[in-house]
Amino acid sequence: MAKAAKILGIVLAVLLLFLAGAAMLIQTQWARNQLEDQLSQRLDGRSVDIGSLDIDWGSPLVIRASDIKIANPEWAEQPHLLELDALKAELAVGELLTGNPGLQLVALDKPQVHLSRRADGQSNWSALMSETDSQDKQPSLQPDTIQIDNGKLTYRDEALNVDLAFDISTRDDGAEGALAVDGSGQVQGKPLELTLTGAPPAKALAKDRSYAVTLNGRLGDIRARFEGEAEQVPQLDGLNGELSLSAPDSAELISFDNPALDVPGFELTATLRRDRQRWALDDIELRTGDDRLRGSIAAELGESPALDLQLHGDQLDLNRWGVMRLLEAERSGTATRETNETFEQQAHDLFQPLRRYRGEVDISLDRLRYGDTSLSDLALRGSLDGQQLELEQLRATQANGAISASGTLDLGSDSLSGELDLKLDRFDLGQALGPLGYPRLGTLDGELHAQLADAATRLSDTQLRYDAPAQDLRIELDAESTDSGLHLTGDAWRNQVPLQFELNPGSLQSLFQEETFSVEGTLRSGESQLTLDGHIRDPMQFKAAEARVSLEGPDLARLDPLTGLNLPSLGRYSLSGQLSWEDRQLRLQSLDGRWGESDVSGDVRLSLVGRPMLWANLHSNTLRLRDLKSPDTPDDSSGEQFFSSEPLGLDALRGRDAIIRYEAEEVIARDVPLNAVAMKAELDDGVLVIEPLQLAIGQGAAEGRLSIDARPERPTGELRLSLNGVNLTPVLKHADLSQVAQDSAGTLGGKLDVAFAGSSLGAMMADLRGKFELAMSGGRLDWLAVELLGLDAGQSVVAALADTDQVEMNCAYLRLDANQGIATLTHFFVNTTDSNITGGGEIGLGTEALDLAFETHAKDFSLLSGNAPVQLKGTLSNPQVSVVTDQLVAKTVASVVGAVVAPPLAILPWVELGLGEGSGMGCRKALKEFERN
Repeated sequence: MAKAAKILGIVLAVLLLFLAGAAMLIQTQWARNQLEDQLSQRLDGRSVDIGSLDIDWGSPLVIRASDIKIANPEWAEQPHLLELDALKAELAVGELLTGNPGLQLVALDKPQVHLSRRADGQSNWSALMSETDSQDKQPSLQPDTIQIDNGKLTYRDEALNVDLAFDISTRDDGAEGALAVDGSGQVQGKPLELTLTGAPPAKALAKDRSYAVTLNGRLGDIRARFEGEAEQVPQLDGLNGELSLSAPDSAELISFDNPALDVPGFELTATLRRDRQRWALDDIELRTGDDRLRGSIAAELGESPALDLQLHGDQLDLNRWGVMRLLEAERSGTATRETNETFEQQAHDLFQPLRRYRGEVDISLDRLRYGDTSLSDLALRGSLDGQQLELEQLRATQANGAISASGTLDLGSDSLSGELDLKLDRFDLGQALGPLGYPRLGTLDGELHAQLADAATRLSDTQLRYDAPAQDLRIELDAESTDSGLHLTGDAWRNQVPLQFELNPGSLQSLFQEETFSVEGTLRSGESQLTLDGHIRDPMQFKAAEARVSLEGPDLARLDPLTGLNLPSLGRYSLSGQLSWEDRQLRLQSLDGRWGESDVSGDVRLSLVGRPMLWANLHSNTLRLRDLKSPDTPDDSSGEQFFSSEPLGLDALRGRDAIIRYEAEEVIARDVPLNAVAMKAELDDGVLVIEPLQLAIGQGAAEGRLSIDARPERPTGELRLSLNGVNLTPVLKHADLSQVAQDSAGTLGGKLDVAFAGSSLGAMMADLRGKFELAMSGGRLDWLAVELLGLDAGQSVVAALADTDQVEMNCAYLRLDANQGIATLTHFFVNTTDSNITGGGEIGLGTEALDLAFETHAKDFSLLSGNAPVQLKGTLSNPQVSVVTDQLVAKTVASVVGAVVAPPLAILPWVELGLGEGSGMGCRKALKEFERN
């Protein structure tokens, strides 16, 4: 309204001045054209039309003009800025002759003013005000009476989403009618209603006089009333009156930049005062629900703005105002600002705007509520003057904790300088910062004393204790500044495991002023020790870090409580490498690890962008499988259980992604060395696929594929493996078993194709489904039996099936078909020089029970006639051998072992790759012999 009145006053002043001058001219069209041209020049070249111009040369002199129009810019929706049906001006004749025209009356009939501003900020009035707008300039013409009949003002602002319309008139209550304004419209989609009553409008232009005004408005659900006086209308350089605001529950404030604040039901009363550049709200009383606030706010504008804020109350609930919703929207919608500035430079930029301000703040609240937490006995007192920021007191208490701080900061220098004293008494950070997104933080207790200066920034008498029961974490820290920098020592406990640390980072000055911050130190937990030496880039934002690290100890698994990882139990180990962090990626390069007789090297990368992803390229010169066993695993494997029921820890695969490539030049399993191993493992949200899985054994190879889906509560998986041409002679020689290699070795081949479910090896075997085939060309039966069954049972079986304890084999073949953990020996065939041996039965993989039988079939029926069938009972870890003598039982066993059936021809490629001259009869010759007989 003030802007509209100012614009209308500027236009009318120019118009009346020219009309007064026109009173001396003859009433001709030429005179009107001259007048229109002069007005256009004074009004930024806008087109001006005057329909008619009449002069009544009486006393007073009366000037009448009609159909006055002043054009708008071409972009405006309305064609005219001003439309006026009729203008009547009465001038005192005596004063007119002196050259100082006195206006007795200005009457406006149906004046219409259309103001508009585009989205880019350009308005249709700015050009008119650029030369004539002045805060102190008084109107050159001050009429005694102003009459307005059926006036209208419209205002459209695309930038602020405002569309308003006002009806303006003076009341017909005499010569000096009071002003009446009624308006309506919308502001950001919310309805606006406004009524204003004021003294006769001519008094608003009178110098050194107050103008009484009463305003009632409603924006959405918020109501406002002002009753008081204004000075220097229309500039409104002075205001003095009573202001009241109120709203029902669930109202909403208007916001032009951010989501709108919620407004609870409230009532506010205050005295509003303005004295040119100083605005003040005194005697503030705010009531909303149970909240009560009292105080005052004063702001002085100008080159050195000042703010004086004093607020005191018993309670303030920020939830009722929707503040937490705004903070959440800001956190989710604002990206982290990237900057190459140091912390001190950022602090300088942050405090730069404050350097031109002055002010005092005094706030106290009995209780502040936000989110699901609250702070009590809250106090904030401080001042800013002469570029010196002083925090006199910051205090807040919780149910069992408190925080207090004080200090000063010099804003006049380019570097940070000042001092800070902080005291904490079991202050619960998780409770205080939980509504801001940090609910899992613990409590902080202790004192911190810091001195900031250009030459040196130091800590003194600083002891802090952090306790986070939710993470089972406790840290006790002592910090002090030395000539070489900070010195941090202390103890920590994670999951009841103690940790001692001693760190020597750089100085506090380098922390603030430099882009890199050096860190070196040692962390110890029991016999485990981590040493690091590196630096952090931009430590306040922790953009990047790089350090040379080394870790050693008795067992990696002992670090699980500290790290929260499922680390393997590998026995005594040592690891070293170059660790770096940047762009939310953790890299370990030049890894060099050793444990037992095994080693590993390579690079590892972990990305924390989105779902965590691990990449690793690893290589071992030697991998001894016994080094992969836990040091606590007993060496005696003669326990009652053959397949362990210990969980394999597959739940660690859930929700994780990884791609791992691994190669080993030599793998030693028990006493059997594998020439090489190569594999690629991909983990996708709990689904593990190892393919290819390649093992070079002797002159042969094993290839396969393993997949495990760890997402279900009962993981499932599949394993396919093929074994081709494994000549055991060089393998056994490498294991220092030369005599065994010469007498017993053969060539192995086979296939495995199974599916399983379970969380342990025992559970998987109890669910096993699929088949297993194994063939062996050459070798000795006694060696094979001992390897499969153990010494005692193996020798017993050989003794029962053969007349000698050393039996040369030509070919051996077996096939097991498994279903729900029951493995059926569907085919068993051993060909020796003198006989064929068959077998059958079942193995309960879940119960580990054996129920097998074997029988010898002599090639020459005159031989081995005394050999009886053999039963194999007991368990996998304790097999029992017995010879069947009863004829009825013998017939039953015969039905189990079946007749002599040759193995399939498909086994030949499995075992012939490793054969050479003098390798024995072999499976091919055995099959031909079987075919002939």
